[in-house]
Amino acid sequence: MSSDEQDTGDDRARDGARSPGRRDPEQERRAAERARRIRERRAAERRAAAGTPAADGHDEPDDPEDADDRAADTGEAAEPAGRGSGRGAAAAVRERTAARAAERSRSRDPRYRRRRLVALLATAAVVLLGVSAAGWWALGRYGPPVATVRVDGTRQIPVRDVEDAAGDQTGVPLAAVDTDGVAARVSAIPGVAAVEVDRSWPDTLVVAVTERTPAALLDTPDGPKLVDVTGFVYRDAPPDVRLPRLQLPRVAPDDPATLAAVGVLQALPVPVRDQVQTLSLGGGGSTFELGLTEDRRVLWGPWSDTDQAAARARVLGPVLQREGAVYDVSSPSLVTVRQR
Repeated sequence: MSSDEQDTGDDRARDGARSPGRRDPEQERRAAERARRIRERRAAERRAAAGTPAADGHDEPDDPEDADDRAADTGEAAEPAGRGSGRGAAAAVRERTAARAAERSRSRDPRYRRRRLVALLATAAVVLLGVSAAGWWALGRYGPPVATVRVDGTRQIPVRDVEDAAGDQTGVPLAAVDTDGVAARVSAIPGVAAVEVDRSWPDTLVVAVTERTPAALLDTPDGPKLVDVTGFVYRDAPPDVRLPRLQLPRVAPDDPATLAAVGVLQALPVPVRDQVQTLSLGGGGSTFELGLTEDRRVLWGPWSDTDQAAARARVLGPVLQREGAVYDVSSPSLVTVRQR
């Protein structure tokens, strides 16, 4: 038993001896002071065990009576303040520990790592885009100017026509050239199937042209026109060109008969194609008929049956070596030849 507790017991014994009934105010005060000192000592012991200093910077008051006076002056007991601060500090420690544990748990979660990686990559992409945009803007304002416009891929179209359509780009910063606008203007030239406009650093603008491939001729009121492999009528035919003439009610890229006709001409071997003078519709408009040199004819069969085009073209070459005037290859497995 501690000395304070022993004193408390003695005082109680003396007080009981003096007054077997209720204690007077002096006794009550002394008993309260003793109880408070016990509580303060226990609170100090708990703080020392928890490593939490007292609110005033001391482990416990130097003099119990001074502590009592300070408690009386402030109107609050020492124990509740010490107990509250100790509990608050312990709660803060527990919260920090729980937060660190939660962070470690999240860092071990594959989904958390993936989200962090995605966020990092997105941030890097945004930064790179910003840097690229700034660099391109600087090239467009202060970059090297165009010194040469190079035209590639032309065989029938004059290079001068392409240069005029591209416009005078000399002196314009190469990065500032409107490549889409240049491509659109060059594409409007008859005979141009596709255009690619690229920059060749430091000072060359390259215009690569893909010309249309002529497949047939079409007689029009304005004279013969070239028809490409897509069925597009695109320019006047040169006087010396030799191509089969399409004799169809309508020639256009969206016409099924036109597409089937140019498909037939492309499927024929070159020696056979050189003998074809006309391609027209047969009786009823559902078949094709080829007009050859030396007044010969080929009955091609239904034009909608495009799957048989390659087989018919394959047997037509050997069949034409036979004497005859009419060659029926509508059934590739049963070819007939007759004189008229």
